[in-house]
Amino acid sequence: MNPPARTRWMPLALAALLLGPAAGSQAQESPPRPPAVFTVDGRVALASLMALADGHLAKLADSMRVLAATPAAQSADWRQIRAPLAQVAELNVAALNWFALPDGSYWSVQEGKAAGNLARRAYFPRVLAGETVIGDLVASTATGRSVAIVAVPVVRPDQNVAGVLGASVYLDRLSARLEREMDLDDTMIFFSFDAQPLVGLDWDPGLIFIDPTRLGQEDLSRAFRDMLAQTEGVSSYLFRGKRRTVLFRQSPVTGWRYAFGLVPEGRDAKPPASP
Repeated sequence: MNPPARTRWMPLALAALLLGPAAGSQAQESPPRPPAVFTVDGRVALASLMALADGHLAKLADSMRVLAATPAAQSADWRQIRAPLAQVAELNVAALNWFALPDGSYWSVQEGKAAGNLARRAYFPRVLAGETVIGDLVASTATGRSVAIVAVPVVRPDQNVAGVLGASVYLDRLSARLEREMDLDDTMIFFSFDAQPLVGLDWDPGLIFIDPTRLGQEDLSRAFRDMLAQTEGVSSYLFRGKRRTVLFRQSPVTGWRYAFGLVPEGRDAKPPASP
């Protein structure tokens, strides 16, 4: 069986551009410079990454907005909310799915009444003020896992806020799903990061929730500072002894910058999956 079309064209189009005609000794004498342009295929790959990731999160937010408009959600009664919220969970990406009262106490579909409280989370007052939050990166209060928050207010007809419907999306699970959906080979990498910068999504789950500027690698820190100073572009940097070149662009949905690119000599092996 022939490999999928995207697997056939992306390595050839991107590798030809990134490696260029000079693969001999002259190219080895000085560090490669970032290419001035990517082929259209590289831009399509980045756009696909953004569309898939943002699409999963936006679909989850839309599902919760629909639920937030129902009498069950507006009752603020967990016994009425649990079943429809469980249906939302089944139709969307892997997450801890929860409902919180305005005081921050909350319940989740997966674990029931929670011992913790969400009131001190930076995103929580924003949702109570009527904002939909998509993409805040936090360590989950309930599980300790690295998650992206998607949360919507539950507003009654009298405009009082009854609570917050939310999902703590597991970043490792979403990253693995994106890699399957994009059908990447072992020269291709992707990641996203926020303004701190914290890595959100990554082909290597061991890099999720890391601040790249604190790893003590100046070339890597320089690259992330440069990417944060622009909304889109091309960056090249050394990491783990290999030159990586990525296209990046900021998302209007999450505010994250997404990056997609190549490690021509092959990306690192992933660590064993956690049990």
